[in-house]
Amino acid sequence: MIQIKVSRLTLSCAGETYPALEYIPAMQRRRLSPMAKMALNSAIQSLADTRVDYIVWASQYGDETRTCKILEDVLQAHTPSPTQFSTSVHNAVAGLYSILCQDSTASTSLCASWSEALIEAYAFLKTASDQAQALVVYYDEPLPDIYVEHQQFQGFAVAAVIALQQPDLYLNLDALVEIEPKYQDALNFYHCWTQDQHHPGIRVWP
Repeated sequence: MIQIKVSRLTLSCAGETYPALEYIPAMQRRRLSPMAKMALNSAIQSLADTRVDYIVWASQYGDETRTCKILEDVLQAHTPSPTQFSTSVHNAVAGLYSILCQDSTASTSLCASWSEALIEAYAFLKTASDQAQALVVYYDEPLPDIYVEHQQFQGFAVAAVIALQQPDLYLNLDALVEIEPKYQDALNFYHCWTQDQHHPGIRVWP
């Protein structure tokens, strides 16, 4: 069981407005995919007036909508768009954040659940200074209909700042299970945390 502090938990959902993106030039903002907008909005909101030493970007599917479009172009003998390709890779959102926000903070991009991303952040913090913080961002949207694994849900992004000082969460490694689909883990955590935000002491997850 590991202990961490969770703060600045945010949620962005598909179809909403994203106020944290307003300072990004309109031309660049229009080029962002819906999923990238959600992820960046949550990340920027969680980071408001604070800084972190590491960022964990996590998603099960990544921007598979764009990948599917590239595959369709190839099947129709069309030349895939370089822009589409560069923003379809799994670490595309991390790169977009670094460029658009001019933030060179070290980061990693994982195919992982929310809980697995928390473990990655914890591993970094255990090797860093006592006051270090990490940002964890989880984002996903439904796979295109053509995929057998397609499940309909509202695209979303969850982000939070993680630290070791003054912990308020026990992450119970023995109780962690392989949750499929992975996005459900992030939603479950967000709803449990916000519904019980006035709970005294340290909470246990899952």
